[in-house]
Amino acid sequence: GSSDRNADGMKTADNDAGLVILPDGRKYYIAAFVMDSYETDEDNADIIARISRMVYDAMRRQGGYW
Repeated sequence: GSSDRNADGMKTADNDAGLVILPDGRKYYIAAFVMDSYETDEDNADIIARISRMVYDAMRRQGGYW
């Protein structure tokens, strides 16, 4: 989800959430929130994508079940 920008161009929030299923069948939920941002919508989406990739990579390295 996302919001509009205020008069100064600040976006109140961009966010995304999802269920990720790893190749070994493990699953996790992730939610990322970008708040009070002056970045472009594309940059905010990239920030969320990079956060998701970092978590995915860490989960793949961890292996096993928790």
